[in-house]
Amino acid sequence: MESIAFVYEFTWPSPAFDGALGACHALDVPFVFDNLADPAFALLLGDSPPQAIAESMHAAWVAFATTGDSGWAAYGEPHRSVQRFATSPTTSRDPRGELRALWADLR
Repeated sequence: MESIAFVYEFTWPSPAFDGALGACHALDVPFVFDNLADPAFALLLGDSPPQAIAESMHAAWVAFATTGDSGWAAYGEPHRSVQRFATSPTTSRDPRGELRALWADLR
């Protein structure tokens, strides 16, 4: 059976700690579960996290869990589609192609 993967990047930078965290590890979790109001995440999210990103991410995860379709093309040759969740969501083709190729050449 062929493996299929749907790849995304979360690029919204947290304003917390004067922006020092950027789009840090696990910052996407409250967006995925559309749980921005949970006080447990307040320190990480800052005062006004963008609800539109949470709605978009949550919808994609629910769609994938229920239908197997995330709403963007699976990652693979030739396009290597990557969904970027940010203030303005976009889908990119192989956004880190040069870096991926470098690692492939090192094998």
